Amino acid sequence: MLTEDIKSKETQVPEGAVENASPVVLTERDIAVMQFAHEQRYLAYNQISDTFWKGCSEDANACKHRVAKLVTAGYLSKKYSGRKKVDVYFSTEKAVEALKAKSLDFGIPALEFTRDFERYISHDLHVTDIRMLFRELGWREWTSERVLRERDHFYHRPDGVLTVRGQKIAIEFENRITKGKARYKEMFDYYDGHAGYKLLFVIIRKDIRDWLLDLKYDARKVWFANYEDLMAQKGKALFENMRATFELSRLL
Repeated sequence: MLTEDIKSKETQVPEGAVENASPVVLTERDIAVMQFAHEQRYLAYNQISDTFWKGCSEDANACKHRVAKLVTAGYLSKKYSGRKKVDVYFSTEKAVEALKAKSLDFGIPALEFTRDFERYISHDLHVTDIRMLFRELGWREWTSERVLRERDHFYHRPDGVLTVRGQKIAIEFENRITKGKARYKEMFDYYDGHAGYKLLFVIIRKDIRDWLLDLKYDARKVWFANYEDLMAQKGKALFENMRATFELSRLL
């Protein structure tokens, strides 16, 4: 998975890696990659390889060749992020038509590419990493922020919603603590009063501030975790609030 510190430079798919332009017969894995990119806006190459080709031999270059072939066939569009020094992959209109035929497009169009896509790229890729971690742990039912915004027209949107056994968990990711106490208090008040969310997970890439833990919120509902700890310890990562600390696997 991609992290800003550990994998700042990803494996790039070489240009011309696939010269065979024969028609592509889409596999279930192709569909899954395209759906993921469609929902999350885009994927970095290592996110694709680590999630959808996990355990495959790197020597075989199966992932590189398949991704390049999907680009050549017009299902994925590759763009370079100068800010992150990585290639990212978008699902094209052709891909969304294939998803729509299987009712997997979530009723939203292909993302319109703009040059300012990098504005929130660090945040977006980290949120995707969190989704992929939950997927690895067996919790796969996720609604992305893009779907919440474009299909459901939510005004207040978490970065994602994880659904476990019918219960919805709002996910908020913070690259760093930049909001003041009043902004976080406003956010906690909103979630405390929202009966649709059983839990709120606030996942923070930097150290969790004591003052944040001490703010007023429903301690039965709001839990905080460190992003790096979550990526490293997975189901055993600790989630805490003003009253208690539990491993993730116990909370879910």
